[in-house]
This record gives sequence, C-alpha cells and structure tokens, in this order.
Amino acid sequence: MEHANPNVLIVAQTAEEGATLQDRLQLYGLTVRIALNGSNALDLFYADPPQCLVFGHEIATDDGHSLLKDIKADNVYGHLPVILIIGEKDRDAGIDWSAMPADDYVVRPFPPAELASRILLCLARASRDVNANPLTGLPGNLTITREAERRLASGDPFALAYLDIDHFKAFNDRYGFSRGDEVLRMCARVVVNVIRTLGGDDSYVGHVGGDDFVFMANPGVAAAVCKRITEDFDRIVPSFYDEEDSIRGNIQSVDRQGNPHVFPIMSISIAVVDTQVAHIAHIAELFARVAEVKSFVKRLPGSNYIIDRRK
Repeated sequence: MEHANPNVLIVAQTAEEGATLQDRLQLYGLTVRIALNGSNALDLFYADPPQCLVFGHEIATDDGHSLLKDIKADNVYGHLPVILIIGEKDRDAGIDWSAMPADDYVVRPFPPAELASRILLCLARASRDVNANPLTGLPGNLTITREAERRLASGDPFALAYLDIDHFKAFNDRYGFSRGDEVLRMCARVVVNVIRTLGGDDSYVGHVGGDDFVFMANPGVAAAVCKRITEDFDRIVPSFYDEEDSIRGNIQSVDRQGNPHVFPIMSISIAVVDTQVAHIAHIAELFARVAEVKSFVKRLPGSNYIIDRRK
C-alpha cells in the first residue's frame, strides 16, 4: 500500500480514541492506522512498517512492555520513534525515562495538534539522526557505511550483501513511479522478513537508495538468506505487472539510451562478500569487492546471487 504522507501506527486505548485520532491527525497530513492491542500492532507493524509508533495503552501492562521491547530491540526497525500517550497519574508518579523504550510523550487530555506536532518533530529528528530512507524507513547510505565500518573495526566476520533489482528502470518507465515505489517497498519487506527469520540477532538491513539494498549477517547464513530472498521476490513480483504483461513474461519499454526494447519480468541480483575469508580491513576495499561481484551477478539471467569467498 502506498503512503504519500508519513505513515503512523497508533495503538489506541479504545476504539473510540483510535477513530478520533485517526480522523483528526489525517488533517495534519498523516496516514494513520489503528491497533487496539500489542499482538495486532505487531502484525500491522511488520506487514507495513510505519515511520512512527504512538502507544496509547497503559505502559505498565505486560502487553505494553512486550510490544515496546520487541519494537526497540528489532535490529532493523528499532530506530523508529515511539511516542507514549500517558495520563496525569503516570507523569505525577514519575517515569524512569532512562529505562523507557520511548522517544517522547503527550499527556491526556491533549489537543490533536499537539500530538501531530510531536509526531512530525520525532520524524524530523529520526531522519537527521538515522539517515533513514523516506520510502522504506530503513537506514540510509551514511548509516550503512558507519555500520560496515563498525563491523570491520570489531574484527568479527560478517557477510555484506548488495541487492539490486534488475530491469527496475524499465518497469518504472512503463508503469510510473507510484507503482515503482510499491515494488521497492515490497522488496524491503521481503528482505526484512527473511532477515528476521533466518538472519540472526546481529543482522542488519539498509536501503542505499532507489532499487539498491544492503544486508549484513553472519557468513554462515548468507547463502540461505540469499536463496530465500530470490525465491520470495520471484514469487511476488509478477503480481505488480498488468495481467497480460505477467502472462507474456515481458514488457515493452525503453533502454537507457531511449531506444525501444523488450524487458523480462524484474528479477533480483545479490552480490555478497564474506569477510571471514577475504580478510578485508578497509571500507573502500569492501565496497570495491562488492561492486566487482555485482558486475558478475548482473550478467546472469533471472534472479541470482554470488558469494565471493576469494582470499
């Protein structure tokens, strides 16, 4: 689903509160979805990750603590801002904010304009601090580079994978940027869901920009992750084409020189460098190695991955 405006998920205390907030906050240019409990919130969160979570339940409940802990501990979306809606008694009782997995709060009763302002401020702060991609909410290029440098400096081996969607420009030219953005969000969800399932606690996903994504994980799971990503992408991507194009297996579009050309259904290419074998010490060497592998895998038809284990 496309979100032209910032996407906010609200865990409301009651259905009435949720409906009121959804109605009022949309006047401030926000796309709002409502959940009424932690389980429902997690389902909505991972099905279509928001850019901000507003939590209106009692924070002392097990459901509340579990949800906030799960969100903030997530190795991909833990950077997303969380705003609490609290009562006067919560504020007066004193909250240990150093231990609270939240970024801001409002106190009931409050005008919708105040919550809207706090949401927009949190989004602006998160964008500055994390360099998040505005389309997918994933960490951007600067943050990816810092994470790769941190891992190289630690000396712990990891696999860095660079993902690129093949024939994406042709799809964009044929169907338009709106549908192209839907494909990018789908690709982000595929990568994140596979990493959450197979990648382990120390895995990482970033969105370089456009149709380029990165993940980092333990070298031992790199092959399984790549295999699942290519399989899931290939299964889902035909649904983004018009039926006649999907059945035919190609589209008519133009190449980078503006010449008419026939392009197959989009696929995905993944170039992986295993630092456990390569013994890479510098970030420039790592990215140069990935670019080299990418040039090889892009020549192969369909979805493919190559893991570089050269010494």
